[in-house]
Order: sequence, then structure tokens, then C-alpha cells
Amino acid sequence: MKKALKLHLLIAFLVIVCIAKAQTYRLEVGYTNPDRHGANISSTYFNGIRLGGTAEFELKKNFSLLTGALYNIVYSNKLQTYPNSDSVVYKTFGHYLDIPLRVTYTLPVNKNLKFFGFAGPNLNIGLFQNQEIISTLSTSLNAINNIVPGKTDFYKSSILNRLNLQVGIGGGVQWKNYQLKSGYDFGINNLNRTDTGGNQFQKGWYVSFVYQFNKKEKK
Repeated sequence: MKKALKLHLLIAFLVIVCIAKAQTYRLEVGYTNPDRHGANISSTYFNGIRLGGTAEFELKKNFSLLTGALYNIVYSNKLQTYPNSDSVVYKTFGHYLDIPLRVTYTLPVNKNLKFFGFAGPNLNIGLFQNQEIISTLSTSLNAINNIVPGKTDFYKSSILNRLNLQVGIGGGVQWKNYQLKSGYDFGINNLNRTDTGGNQFQKGWYVSFVYQFNKKEKK
């Protein structure tokens, strides 16, 4: 726990330094496809949108340090079927914040065209995640299958950990002030706070459209 706290504080410090010293700022909007999975549970796939801003601090030899804050809204509608046309629907809605810290390498092709790749940690902070279970099974079958119909707030009920430390890679292309980029983040810490269900992790893929503007130099 202490190691995780130190890591979060280090990431927060680097984010603040990078934003303060950044030469380039960007606005970003895109699609995200997270997947919460575990050894003893079926995967829950989400669809959602992400939007926010990033700041980039130039290093040397085409390397740079990028960070920012991206707000995500996601939704999942998972159906599980049973004999006799019975079913259970899991409707999950959530939103969370991504704070990436990426090392980026840029390869200029000409004045207007560039390719780039990036890698590094991402601090994924859960803000809200609510699930509604709708079951047509009998009460006895619900009990046998450990299904509890109704709504549950995963964070307020201490079912999931809000902090999800991820490591990601990705890349894209830039034309003038516009970028198209994609990446994948892998969750590395257990999100399950209960004594049942085993370890749970969250990973995900995303694609974003980005507009860049540079800081004006002082005369």
C-alpha cells in the first residue's frame, strides 16, 4: 500500500512538472473499449467515449514526456442466457479519469507529416461504477447461481478498488496540427476488494482524434 501511494505521488509530481514546463498542448476526443476480467469471472466489455487535454514536454533527440487528464464515460450491456428462455442482463455504467505519463518518440517525415510511438504508465481513477442486474430466473435459481437482482455501486459497496495502475503502449500519425492515435493499457493491480471472485484486472484499447496547439514563446 505504501509503495502504491509513493508511486501515485511520484506520477502526480511528474504530471505537474510536465504541464508547467510543456511546450505543446492538445485537445483529445475518442472512443474507448475497456475490459474488466478475471480468472473466475466472465469479461465485462465496455464501450465509451474519452475527452480531455494533454501537455507535452520536449526532451532530446525527438523524445518527449506527455501527460494530461482524460475523462471517460463507459457503458456495458451483458446478456447471459439460461434454459427455458430465461436470462440475466448485467447493465453497467461508469466514468473514470485517466492520467497518463508517456515517453514519446516522434519521427518527422517532412514539415507536415510525423509518425510517433509512446509507452509508459497510466493512472486510471474510478469515479463511479454502478451495475443493475435484471434476472428472469426463479428466486431459488438466483440463489444457486449467486445472482442478486438490483443495483450495486461497486465503489461505495467496497467491491472494486478505485485506483487502477496500468502500463500502456501506442502510436499514431500527425498531419500539421492534427493527430490520429491509438493505444492499449494493461492493468497490473488487483481491483477486487472482496474475499470472493479472485483477482480482477482492467485493460483496454482506445483511439483518439487530437488537435494540437503550441505555447506562445515570450519575446
